[in-house]
Amino acid sequence: MKPIDFAQSTKCLQRPGTMTDEECGSLHVWNDGKQCISKWRPTMWERVKILFGQDIWLGVIAGKTQPPVFLAAERVFEEPPMLERFKAWLSDVRDDIAGMVKSIKSMWQEPDKRKHFIAGFIISLVVGIFNPLLGLFAGSVAAFIKEWWDSKGHGTVELYDIIFTILGALSGCPFAIIINHLIF
Repeated sequence: MKPIDFAQSTKCLQRPGTMTDEECGSLHVWNDGKQCISKWRPTMWERVKILFGQDIWLGVIAGKTQPPVFLAAERVFEEPPMLERFKAWLSDVRDDIAGMVKSIKSMWQEPDKRKHFIAGFIISLVVGIFNPLLGLFAGSVAAFIKEWWDSKGHGTVELYDIIFTILGALSGCPFAIIINHLIF
């Protein structure tokens, strides 16, 4: 039997470095963190043998025991109802946002990130007094220009520097709107 790729696969496991291509190849799997499912296609000769009662053997190259495994002759993927898929998607989005918030909270402890935030805030506020959207745009563009400058050997390029500068620009925008309405 040969392992084959399939539409639901989420990753491709590579052979261990201690094995040759003849001993082991790559294996496309679907993985949800609890199980890995792969798809195998028997050759025509293997299909004939199975049709006439040949047993199927499962080999797992592992230490002294075998992890729980299963074989199935039917499709193991059924598309869940739309509501379940939407709930799963919302759960993923919630987890992603929670992870980003956690990362941002921990990064906020770094003085450099606070400086980027303040720079974005000031640029957005100063330019935004005259045009709040232009202020937000200027603060965001400044983030990219600064990282471009850093990429030329003047500093360290970091995605979070851009994020903190833009967050500062976003935070300065409401104040710029208020001041703009008071003055003009």
